[in-house]
Amino acid sequence: MIDHGAVSEVEALLTRQLNPNLPVMRAIGVRELSAYLLGERTLDEAVAAGQQATRRYAKRQFTWFAHQPPPNWPRFQEALDVDRLGQALALIEPRS
Repeated sequence: MIDHGAVSEVEALLTRQLNPNLPVMRAIGVRELSAYLLGERTLDEAVAAGQQATRRYAKRQFTWFAHQPPPNWPRFQEALDVDRLGQALALIEPRS
């Protein structure tokens, strides 16, 4: 992302003086690159912090998904039988 303009994108956001509580300003990497642009850290430090923030976000997602109930999907142990698949899919209740 650095090679494809992330720094200039964050610079444009900072130029607009947006509210720091807006979702775009809280996106992963924006805070880290803002610190770089404000001279509070080096680019390497900002990249490392952004990578760490990404890993933490992925870990939170993984933990959340791990605690969700499994979907009530039909399971097939043998070769795909299109007729049985259609019947099984007909039994699934649509979400509202």
